[in-house]
Amino acid sequence: MFWIFNKPRKYPAIFSPYYEQFDFYNGREKWLESINDIPEKAVYLFSVHWLHLEVYNGGFWQYFYNSTSTTLPEAIKGFKEIGMPEVAAIIEKAASKLGDTFPFEKEEREQVVGSPENRMDFGELDNQFWDLADTDKIFRRVPKFVSFADEYAKNA
Repeated sequence: MFWIFNKPRKYPAIFSPYYEQFDFYNGREKWLESINDIPEKAVYLFSVHWLHLEVYNGGFWQYFYNSTSTTLPEAIKGFKEIGMPEVAAIIEKAASKLGDTFPFEKEEREQVVGSPENRMDFGELDNQFWDLADTDKIFRRVPKFVSFADEYAKNA
């Protein structure tokens, strides 16, 4: 399940016991309730994992359009915790494009970031994220963030 990009990862073992408990689909309040009894390290790694999957697949537009961005503060903190503060800064810049107060409700975010046919442009921020957190290898690819996440997970 968590063997993304053809190679097993260590960090998902930290959050996988709680996987069914995480609820980013029903707004920020439900998300916070769902993580109340989950160790911070598991929450951070789960949030980093999902942010990467979304941005890798469709850029920041997809992350903010989808329910996963309910986890934004934890994803930012997660990238800082795993030792990638530059990535966290890029995520903060991307989020700031949505306004002074981040719209945690999905319908509000959709209004701000636009529809699939008329998307908000995050172009350079997407590229900066990919340069720092991903890889340009096509086969047996290991995104750059994985070694940081795996190291952080070892100290659980």
